[in-house]
Parts: sequence; C-alpha cells; structure tokens
Amino acid sequence: MIPIFVNLEGFKVAIFGFGEVGKRRAKKLLKADADVDIYSKTFDTGGFEKKINFIKCDVNEISDEDLEKIIKKYDIIVAAIDKKNNDRIVKIAKRLGKFVNSATFEDEANLIIPACTEVGGVLFAVYTKGKSPLIAREIRKLVENYLLSHEEDLIIQSYVRENLKEKIDNQKKRKEILEELFRNDKFKKELLKLIEKYSIHDLSHLKN
Repeated sequence: MIPIFVNLEGFKVAIFGFGEVGKRRAKKLLKADADVDIYSKTFDTGGFEKKINFIKCDVNEISDEDLEKIIKKYDIIVAAIDKKNNDRIVKIAKRLGKFVNSATFEDEANLIIPACTEVGGVLFAVYTKGKSPLIAREIRKLVENYLLSHEEDLIIQSYVRENLKEKIDNQKKRKEILEELFRNDKFKKELLKLIEKYSIHDLSHLKN
C-alpha cells in the first residue's frame, strides 16, 4: 500500500455497522464531503440526522446475493460489524472491484482510513498496520504540536516558495534557498513582520 489523499466529494459510501468504529469512520468521511449511508440494526443518531441516510437492517439476515446488490451501488465500503460479517462484506466488495475498509483488518481489505490531522493547511496521516492505534494517536499529537509551534515557518515558506517559482527555474536552487531561509531566524522574523503588516490573506503587496 502507498499513502494517498483523495477528494471524496460526491463519492457514495456504505458503512455496515454503527458502533464506535462506524461512527468514527462516518465523521471522517462526512468531513470529506462523501455521501454516506449507514446499514445497522440500531442507531444512535445524535449529531448525524441531517447528514446521513440510515437504513435499518441485520446483515446476518441478508443473503450474499442481496448483499452484493447493495454493495454494487457504492464506491467505498466500510465493514464495521463483527469479524464474520466483515469478512463476508470485504470478499464481496473486493470481487466487485470496490474500495473496502474493515474494522477487523481482513487481509483482502484494500483501503485504510488512518489517524490524521490538519494544522495550518498541512495534512498528516499515520498508520501502524493495526499494531497500535495508541502509538498512532501519540505520533499524531507530536506532529500536531510540531506544526503548531512552526506556524510562522509555514506562512513564510509558503509565501517564499511561490515567489521563488516565479523567479528561479532551477528546482535545486530553490530548495537550497528555502533550506537556508529555514535556518535564518533573523530573516524569518523580518519577513514575518512584513507579512503581518500587509496581512497573510493578501500577500500581493510583497511581490515587488
């Protein structure tokens, strides 16, 4: 597997099961503007009512043939029930060429939804292959704290990088300048003052 970021706006997603894992998956997928349907015996719909379509059912009572008909309608499948049913769902979804994620880590599942964070426009995800969600959480916190303590660097690097692209064609040379800038605290402080003066929302004043 390789890590990728995908725009899920408009993707149709089916989540089977609405326990703690199903809810977490639903929140992440809704944040990505996916269209989410939930298939579950019971629902605790607090905070989800207007955003998700809930279909009450017991997967144990659905035949493989009918389950296949349901799965065909979706782009992404999340299996978040028990291991036996998750295995059924994964096998059917994989046979139909769907992206499928499983809460119980079936070998045939081909989609991971990892611990992730966003700070200052920087996206970061970490996955431990199911070995330790706790460590994944702690790594995420470390990265969040690092990014929060370097927000000024992010602003400066973003502005300078865009301006260098306009003036210097050589990518290696741009990289050297950015690395030197990252180490030069005095220059960063002076540039940040200018950015703050003209507002980070409109940096066009600084282009000359």
